[in-house]
Amino acid sequence: MRRRIRAALIGWAMLAAVLAVAAALVAAWGTAPLRRTATDLFLVATLVVGLQVFVGNSGIVSFGHLAFVGVGAYAAALVTIPEPLKAQALPDLPGPLRGLELGLVPSVAVGAALAAALAAAVGGAVARMRELAMAMATLALLVLVHAVLANWDSVTRGGYGIYGVPGRTTLWVALAGLLLATLVARLYRASRAGLRLQAAREDPLPARAVGVNVAATRFGGWVASAAMMGGGGALLAQHLLAFDPDQFFFALTFTTLAMLVIGGRASVTGAVAGAALVTVAQEALRQVERGGVVAGFRVPELPGLVQLAVAVLIILVLVFRPAGLLGRAEIEELLPSGPRRRSRGRAAGGPSSAAAVPADARPVLRAEGVVMDFAGLRALAGVSLELRGGEILGLIGPNGSGKTTLLNVVSGVYRPTAGRVLLEGRDITGWPAHRIARLGLARTFQNIRLFGGLTVRENVEVAAPAGASDADVDRVLEELDLEPHAGTVAAALPYGVQRRVEIARAVIRRPAVLLLDEPAAGMNEAESERLLATIAGVQAALGCSVLVIDHDLRLILRLCDRVQVLNEGAVIAEGPPREVARDPAVIEAYLGTAR
Repeated sequence: MRRRIRAALIGWAMLAAVLAVAAALVAAWGTAPLRRTATDLFLVATLVVGLQVFVGNSGIVSFGHLAFVGVGAYAAALVTIPEPLKAQALPDLPGPLRGLELGLVPSVAVGAALAAALAAAVGGAVARMRELAMAMATLALLVLVHAVLANWDSVTRGGYGIYGVPGRTTLWVALAGLLLATLVARLYRASRAGLRLQAAREDPLPARAVGVNVAATRFGGWVASAAMMGGGGALLAQHLLAFDPDQFFFALTFTTLAMLVIGGRASVTGAVAGAALVTVAQEALRQVERGGVVAGFRVPELPGLVQLAVAVLIILVLVFRPAGLLGRAEIEELLPSGPRRRSRGRAAGGPSSAAAVPADARPVLRAEGVVMDFAGLRALAGVSLELRGGEILGLIGPNGSGKTTLLNVVSGVYRPTAGRVLLEGRDITGWPAHRIARLGLARTFQNIRLFGGLTVRENVEVAAPAGASDADVDRVLEELDLEPHAGTVAAALPYGVQRRVEIARAVIRRPAVLLLDEPAAGMNEAESERLLATIAGVQAALGCSVLVIDHDLRLILRLCDRVQVLNEGAVIAEGPPREVARDPAVIEAYLGTAR
């Protein structure tokens, strides 16, 4: 993680240098209108970066973040307008606010704090919603806050707007606000919390399986983003000097979202680049929109040209660059990189830092009489299972027998209809998946579920428990022969490598119990041999108990200490692998007839 933070700080310093040089050039040689445009750009870029912290990392479109900007702007206005003006414009203002005349920094802090408080008040419910419902809830929040600002006459002057705000946001102040916002955004993206939010963006199910509390992670990103938007609103208020609620409604919402989509939602650099591109395009087209003589040509008035151009730009980007112009790349990744350290390579036998731990009679994982019904269909009919310490247990059966359903019950994806599950003697029945994962259970999935938009290294880092170091991640990548792919986006990897990444993501947690759901599915004989060595190596190194589902009976017979067979949601056989393979009931279940 330290490596990620260090890279983020280097990237931020590079972006800060570019922005500082641009500001210095404008300040030295720019006209007054150009300086104001540059200030506008820095302020709106601050808002886009604040929006990126949540939207870019969570993948959830928020239509309500301008509500936080409005709250921050009005809060800053009410604590900075001189007392004589307040007495004139807001005679009914509550007493404590009448005499407040705070400076720039305290007013920004007040705006950020109030926006964060509002976000926290609604975020507990919003963060638990599904993605589409959450997006609609943010839209409702925007409308609600706008209605309050437009009708609370004694505090906001309603639709008449507020005026008399001191003009403290200069070009350099706006630049400082943007630099602070980009620093926070880069550090958040590189942090453990930011990485977990990105994992939840890619796929919430495996994120929960590696211990991520998706709702809490989204809540944290939501509040942090809101605080940044509130602080940006406070700076904006002290630039506009006078404003009304409509300035924090749909028009600015559309503009900031457009900037983020065009630049690249997953990138802080992309957020700044999108803001710059759209602002420059708007300023250039605004001259044309007004009509008159432009560059020596007489042009008629073209109302709506700016909005049309931005809409067309969004469509073009979504068609040709769906991830935005910069995608997920940051400024430091756009420069040529030096030679990368090559992996030394090794046999894919799995981690080898510990000796094998023999199985014992101590039950580590137990399922007792588990029943699972789905809308009248009984997938599991009283299944019991016992996984002993240091043991590799195979779970086999024909398709539809309930194997994956049992794993989903054990790992917290499903709550059983009846029965119970115990892990290390603790009843975990119905626990959420992230709590079970933190207790020492890790799993893979029947259909590979990696965080496709993250690199191999980031996939492993997401799963790393608290206290794990960069060296621990390096060691797992090396042991599973993944170092050559560490910087590759997981979705671009071959199938066999993706399977190893999924196992590495489980291994980094050093689990007491490892569940493998059809790890050899789709593999050829050579890949299956390699996988067998990997699983055996992992179990030997960690001394964990392994429950493996697979249809490759040759792999199961060679790998497992015991085998349990399911058919139609019930256990039909259990015992040593070769005895079970000769059981007539098992043969009939697989082949349809006893021989």
